[in-house]
Parts: sequence; C-alpha cells; structure tokens
Amino acid sequence: MRTFSLVLFAASAIAQSQYGENHVPVDLDSQLVEQTAFPAPNVTLYSPAFLANASFEPGWAAGTEGATSQDELEAFLRGLAARNPSWMSYKVADFLSEEGKKFPYVYLSSTPSNASAGNLTSSKLRVWIQGSVHGNEPAGDQATLALLGAMSADPSWAATFLSKMDMLILPRYNPDGNAYFQRTLASNFDPNRDHTKLARQQTRNIKTWFSAFSPHVAIDMHEYGAATRYSTNYSNAADGMYSAAKNLNIHPAIRQLSENVFAPAINASLHSHGLRGEPYMTASRTNPPRLEEAGTDAKIGRNAMGLTQCVTFLFESRGIKIASQEFARRTLAGVSMILGVLETARDEAETVYTTISGAIAEVKEGRKGAEIVVTDFTSYANRTYTMVDRRTGAIVQLPVEFASTTPATANLTRARPSGYLIPRAWSDLATHLRVSGLEVQIISEVFEGEVEVYNITSSTLARTYYEGAILNTVTTSTLVQEVTLPAGSFFVPSAQKNAGLAFVALEPENIDSYVSFGIVPMEVGDLYPVFRKM
Repeated sequence: MRTFSLVLFAASAIAQSQYGENHVPVDLDSQLVEQTAFPAPNVTLYSPAFLANASFEPGWAAGTEGATSQDELEAFLRGLAARNPSWMSYKVADFLSEEGKKFPYVYLSSTPSNASAGNLTSSKLRVWIQGSVHGNEPAGDQATLALLGAMSADPSWAATFLSKMDMLILPRYNPDGNAYFQRTLASNFDPNRDHTKLARQQTRNIKTWFSAFSPHVAIDMHEYGAATRYSTNYSNAADGMYSAAKNLNIHPAIRQLSENVFAPAINASLHSHGLRGEPYMTASRTNPPRLEEAGTDAKIGRNAMGLTQCVTFLFESRGIKIASQEFARRTLAGVSMILGVLETARDEAETVYTTISGAIAEVKEGRKGAEIVVTDFTSYANRTYTMVDRRTGAIVQLPVEFASTTPATANLTRARPSGYLIPRAWSDLATHLRVSGLEVQIISEVFEGEVEVYNITSSTLARTYYEGAILNTVTTSTLVQEVTLPAGSFFVPSAQKNAGLAFVALEPENIDSYVSFGIVPMEVGDLYPVFRKM
C-alpha cells in the first residue's frame, strides 16, 4: 500500500510540473467572440511575427510554442542596430540563463557611447523596458520588438524620444521559459515572484544589472489569462490591463505622478488605437466577481522596481490560453501601453525628471522619525468592469466588487530607523541587499550599543509551499537592548535611494520579508537577529 501511495503522489507531482514544456491547456475564443469583440487591427506592426516572410512552428497555433525563436529575435535586433548605428546598439548581457542562453538587448541613445549601463550623470531620463518575464506570454516581447521596428522605420520619430531619454530594452527576460513555452524559469521558479528572496542566480544577475542602470521609468510586459469566466458567461474584455507600482514605501510624489499623469495617458493611448483598457486585477472569486487590483508586495517585479524610486508600470495584454489567436491585437495593445508611457515621459520630461530627482533626494535625507509602512490593506467597493459576453461577443460593463490599491491603506507603520545592523554571521542577508542595489557598510570594529530588537510573539506557517518556501507570518513586540556585534558585521543605512527594499525585506511582518520566506527562520520567543538602530 505504501508503494502504491508513493506512486500516486509521484504521478500527481509530475502532472503539476515537470522539467520543461509546462504548457497550459488551450481555451480559445469562439469565432463569434474573436470577430465581434477582438477583430484584427488595421495597423502595420514591424516585428518578426508580422514580417512578410514570417513562418511559425506548428506548436504556435497549438499553444505549445512561441511566435519568435531566440535565433530570430537575435537576428532581428542585430539587423535593427546595424541599420541605425548612430542611436541603437546591440548588446548581450555578461551572464547566461539557467540553461546557458544569452540575453540580447538594445541600448537606444542619441549618444550611444553610454551604451554599457546608462549615463547616471546625464539630465536625460533613463527608461528600462523588459518583456517576456513569463515564457508563455509572447505578446510581451513581441510588443518591444514592434516598438523597435517602428522606431527603425521612422528614425525622426525615434529621435523625438531620444532627445529626452535613453532606453535599455530587454525583450526576453526568460529565454528558457520561452524555449519551453512555459511561465517559469527552467528550474520552475516564477521569475516574477523572486524579487525579495532572490533564490535564482538569473534573478540576481538581472537585479544587479537593473540597479546599476537605475532607471527613472521601468516597464514590465506581460499577458493575462483570456479564458477565465466571470458570472458564468463573461470574460475580461480589456485589451490591456495596467498597474503602477503600489507599495506605500515608494515616495508619494512618484506614486502620484504614476497614477495621475501616466496611468490616464496609458488608457488614452489604448483608446486611440481602438482598444480597451482597465486597471490590472486578479480575482479571489469569479461568481459573483470579486476582483483585487494589483497588490503592494515587493516580491513582484513592478513593486520591486518601483521601490528603487522610479515610475514603474506592469502591462498585461489579453493572451494566455488562446495560443496564436488575436496576436496582432495583443501586440498592438502592448505597443499602445508602452507608447502611453514613452510619449508622456517625452512630453513631460522636465516634470518627470525633477519630480523623481526630488523624491529621491528626500528619500536619501532619511528624516529621523519618519514612518515606514510594514503592512497594508484594501477595502472592497462596487464598480463595473469591462467584460465580453461569451455567448454573443457583446462588450458589457459587469458589476463587480473591486478592492482598489490606488492607494492601499497602511495598517502597520513604524518610525524609520537610521539603519539596520546585521551580524557578521548573517552575511548572506547583506549579499541579498547589495544585489537589490542597497549600500551595505561593513563595520570595521566591534559594535556595542543600544538597539531595537524584535521579539517574535506569534508565528503561523503556511500549509503548502510557495515558490520553494513555507511562508511564515509573524507578529512581534519591540524591546530595547544593548547588543555587541563582532567586527565585520554590517550596517544598512536607511538614508539611501533603495531603502524601501530594505524595509520590506528586514521588517519581519512584511508579507515578503526574509522572515516570511524562511531565509531567517523564526519561532515564537525568538529574538530577530537584525537590529534597528534609531
């Protein structure tokens, strides 16, 4: 009986995931829905999937392969750069994917000599655009390629952007996932849930690169599931969903700039191309619909990037589970949302630059006693959401409950410390923080002094694994104690641009803290070995 049980368990595990080729089942739109609600746009798209000589593997229509291979992507980028050497540089990152694939990217600048990482002393904006973090979301990278193709086709138009900004465009963040046409990395970790725990070397490499580039604006291209049913007969009809970074430790001026200036422009750009836009959401319940706007958690790319104090947007085209269906429309949606950001950044460049620079300066000042946000919550309200009736193809406004995070509401705040002390024995925490772009100082002498220490007062372990970890939800009380730490211990000052990433990682109650992910295991009665210096 035991052997039989083990066999059943193994079969169940294999059914959930395997090494490579983890495809999702296809659930196509009906011809009626496609023709009525999602007709092909009358536009020219300058990316590989829409070239006159484009060809596709059989798996493209079956939902088991993407539209553009790695070789095709690299050749396309090289060709664009060769035609536009005065403003486009083709580059390859100095690291490889988990399976040894390259990360080709392009750097766009009217002064391409700065192509290595961006000129941090320039008064121009720095823009980072990444696509295909999830390997089965092909409109993400295709939209970045279509943008580049359009710029190559009209260099004068491209120059209007490059007079105000430099851009680094990484079309394919997850080349292994693309090769397998699966959401995850080759190791089956979700690259968009790894921004705090940094479990995978690929995540750490890209995070270090992003931190060095230090953008003012960041864009993350995705696709969402088209087949989910709401109230039995409806599906999401948004061609594009979008969300700014929501974490409350992002400076308020940057969050306001994102929500009040950029977000309306993104929606307007979608509408100008005959498309529909909505705020990004997920559903905790589908019948009746209960929807949640994008959260504040820093393990996810949009908030991790936003916590470097830059304007950050997640973009989602409507594409998962519909294979090659409506691909031109999906790609156009991605391009439209990107243009909503780029055109706004170009037209409001001085305002964007001064707002972000001023916010960063205030974060760096690190006023003693200022509050940091550890946890937050949302409340539900009634609204409507744009849906398609799958029986008729009609676009309707469906009543839903909607939990808005614009903004979320803080429910646990603390005085901002001057910094955090980390014992030498926990040097791996210092390494994690440095990867996130934080300054971590080495204390050359023995430290003796008064600090705040967290006592763990409750601990609740999750019942299942989440991304390789059993999550630990804790509460604490604060003690004031004298501690002695050996030379070689670490100090993380809070007076720095990326301090928000330290707050979410080092405050134990945060949903994405090192305690939450078990990187620092804690039980009731333990004293947390990271200390607050006030």
